Order: sequence, then structure tokens, then C-alpha cells
Amino acid sequence: MSVCDAVVVGAGHNALVTAAMLAREGWQVLVLERRGVVGGAAATEAVFPGCRVNLAAQDAGLFQREIVSDLGLDARELEWVHPPAVATSLTGGGEALTLWRDPGRTRDEIERHGRADAARFPDWADYLRSMARVLRVALEHAPPDLHDASARERLRLLRPLLRAGRLGKRTVVELLRAIPLSARDLLDDWFTGEALKGMLATSSLLGARQGPSAMGGAFRMFYHAAGTEAHGFRSSVFVKGGIGALSEALAKAARRHGAEVRTGAEVESIRVDDGVATGVLLAGGEEVSARCVVSGVEPRRTFFGLVGAPRLGPEFNRRVTNIQLCGTTATLHLLLDGLPPLQDAAERLSGHTLVAPDLEYLERAGDDAKYGRCSARPHLDMVVPTLHNPALAPEGRHLASIQIRYAPYRLRSGNWEDGATRDGLLSGVLDVVDEFLPGMRERIVDHRLFTPLDLETELGLSGGDEYQGQMGLDQLLFMRPVPGWGRYRTPVERLFLCGSGTHPGGGVTGGAGRLAAREILRDAGRVARFGGRD
Repeated sequence: MSVCDAVVVGAGHNALVTAAMLAREGWQVLVLERRGVVGGAAATEAVFPGCRVNLAAQDAGLFQREIVSDLGLDARELEWVHPPAVATSLTGGGEALTLWRDPGRTRDEIERHGRADAARFPDWADYLRSMARVLRVALEHAPPDLHDASARERLRLLRPLLRAGRLGKRTVVELLRAIPLSARDLLDDWFTGEALKGMLATSSLLGARQGPSAMGGAFRMFYHAAGTEAHGFRSSVFVKGGIGALSEALAKAARRHGAEVRTGAEVESIRVDDGVATGVLLAGGEEVSARCVVSGVEPRRTFFGLVGAPRLGPEFNRRVTNIQLCGTTATLHLLLDGLPPLQDAAERLSGHTLVAPDLEYLERAGDDAKYGRCSARPHLDMVVPTLHNPALAPEGRHLASIQIRYAPYRLRSGNWEDGATRDGLLSGVLDVVDEFLPGMRERIVDHRLFTPLDLETELGLSGGDEYQGQMGLDQLLFMRPVPGWGRYRTPVERLFLCGSGTHPGGGVTGGAGRLAAREILRDAGRVARFGGRD
């Protein structure tokens, strides 16, 4: 039986950050990943012959750059790509509205649709930047422990409060005012153009199953702007070689600091003795003993699948059962024999390409999902990675990955194992593509559809929820994953969580992994490294 300081379950990007940070401090760390590649949802794999496709996550704009310096990630291993377009919204009839990284081009573009909106957009970009800056203070610190009234805890809270205060009292007050608002209410205060409002509101749909009229949408807009420069939309940066290159760089960093990363190693259960996590049991029968266990797996699966509900108590089990896991996103990967016939396609399609012509379109798409139906006319978010990563596909070919909202994990009629259900979704998506991007359908050489059920069975995302829990106001900060357990610890001593189901939340941020590592190290310091080495 092998022994280590920490065994990390899963090799998603957050788990790899935690492993690397612990190993950097001299810990003996073992990472165990069920699949044959690292990254989880942030993986790039061969879906079509000769191609490498980003399976689920596409964008690394939220990834915390401090982690790059913390872990000494090599610039030769990790190259960021900032395409000229941040986002292009297809408005129908072959027309499009593009937000560029160049503010002057964006102003000229919006002016074609409305002078007043063009004049206000720079102020909006500044506003979004200021809201995200204040929110980032909360996202970069562990949430408060409401049950700890000690002087130590009060001192820990003082630093983020001082940081937020330095950003201006008015800004902080405005953030608190705006967070509960719907995206519709917020955007109606700023703009009149429906195409622009529909485009900007798409950020409020990420991590939620509701449309733009739902409360809390403004928070998600701020959250998704809290990474790299958002340019008035949301933080968006790609990775040379695909999103999997980021995960591979994190795995290399972990190994460089001394961690072992094993793929094809499925953890069957977490061993618990007298209320203390002591290691894991692998599917093949191998046992690994550890002084602490860290799970990057979704919380409900960690507690009910790997630990076992009887070890946790009825009240905690009830709270875990109530975690909202509501996957509503399917992804269609396409292999194309060329770009669709859109004017300036190579530039306009280099960022996110959206079907979100107005707020009502998005609202109707959300209404379908609310009643357990795939949206008849879904919101689409397409990325063409070969425009900045030609090596991902053979010469003369392009890849396009389309995230489809909404396609609920739980369907009122039919199921995702039924071929007719899958074919119906595919047909509906291609009809919308035909309408908003005429000529693209003829470019399709091959396709692969990933439903929410595929995300669960292949990537381990319970309920097909790519965020490991909805990003609603009731599942954030000290309430994520459940109230009372927002600091990466669990009712099982020396068992910690480090995935997107914990604070600060979903997306490719690395934040949960970084903060979890800090808390683990803090606890270890209090008890002499959990007893030290044998």
C-alpha cells in the first residue's frame, strides 16, 4: 500500500492547481484521474480523425493569472491567444454585430446600429470593468466562516474589505445594488438596441437555466467579466493548442514540483476511519493511504458516490441533495471544409459567434428549458478554434464547437439515450445555423453531438452541469457548495473539496484550486502537517 501526504481525486484544472501548489510546498502528492487525459471539462481530444477538439470548455479568459506566476508556468508551454474579435452576434440575413478588442472599431460597429448606444458603450465598458474589479476581491479570497467569531477570522476578513474599500465606496454600493438585478433590467438602463442587449445578455445565461429576465443575471455578467479585460462583453482568451494545453501545462507544473499524476486510475471510494479520511480505494483494488484527501469531483458525487451518505448525517445529506445541478448545455462539434460565407469571416468568427438577436429570443429559449424541453430556437455560442490554432485540424479544414442553450439534462418527454431525441436537437440546431449563418451547413464534413448526459457519463459532470452547481445567488460564497461548508472543508476530517462546486464557482478560473490549497496548508500548519511523515 502506497502512502502520500495528499491524494487528489480527479485531474480537472482546479485539482491540478491544488496538487501543484501542495507539491510546491514539499508535499508528496498523488493525483488520480479516471480518464486517459487530464483536464476534465478543460480537455482537448481527438474527436475526428487528425483533429484535436476542445470537448466542453473553450475559453480561458477567467483563468487567474496569479496562478501562472505562482506555479512558474513556462511561457513556451502556455501561449495565450487574443483574437481581434471578442464576440460577433449574428442578427439574421447575413448581418452581424461585432465587438472588437480595438475600442475604435467597436464604436464604429455599434454606430451602424445606433449612435446613442455607440456613445454609451465606452461608459458601459468602464462600468463593467469597475464592477468586475470589486467582485474579483471576493472571488480571490476564501469566503467568510459565519460560525467563526474569532479574532483570527476577523483579521482574515479585514484584508479583502480594505481592498474593496480602496476601489471606492460608490463602486461597492453600486455592485451591491446591481447584483440581484436581471440582465434585462440592467441592460435596459444602458441601451436601446435589441441586438446589442441580446448579445451582452448571453453572459448572464452561463451557469444558469433561466433567461435574461431572471434575478441575479447581472451578477453572472459581472462574474464572467472578472478575468482578463472584458471589452464590455466578458473575459475571453484562448490557449494555443486548445484548452487542454492549459490543463497539460498545470499537470507538468505539478510534476515539476514533485507530484505524481496518474491517468486511467479510477477512484472507487474514499476511505474513512472514525470520521477521518485516510486514503482511497481504486477500482482495481489498489489502496492508497494519505494524510488528507482532496476531491476535485463534483460535491454530490464526492459525498454520495465516494464517501457514502451514512457517514455524513441527515442534515448535511439534505443540503447536498438540494444542490441545484441543472445542466442545460449540449455541445455540437463540427468538422468543416471551409469557413462559412460571412463577410470578413476570418476576423469576425475569431472570438465567440452568437445567435442571440434580442432579449425576447433568449427568453423564449429559456422558457422551453424551464418546462423540460429542448429550445425550439436555441441560443448558440460558437467558437472556431482553428482560426488561431490551425494545427488542430488537417490543412483545409476548420473545427467549430457550438454550445447549445438550452438542452436540459432532465427532459419531460423522451431521454438522451433515445436517438430520436438527439436527432431532433441536431436538426433544430442546424436549422438555426442555416437561418443565421447561411451556407455553413454545406461546409459540414462530420459532426459529434455531446448531450448533457454525455457530459455526465464521459466527463463525470453530474446532471450534465458544467459548473458543478448552478451559479445562482443562493449557491455562492459561503453557501457553495452548501451553507456552513464554504471553506473547502467537509464533515469528514481531512477531506477537502477543490472543484468548481466550491467558491468562487464555475468556469476555467483555477480559483477554487488555489484557495483550497491555501486552506489545506493553513490547516496542516495548525496540526503539524496532519501528523508529519511516518
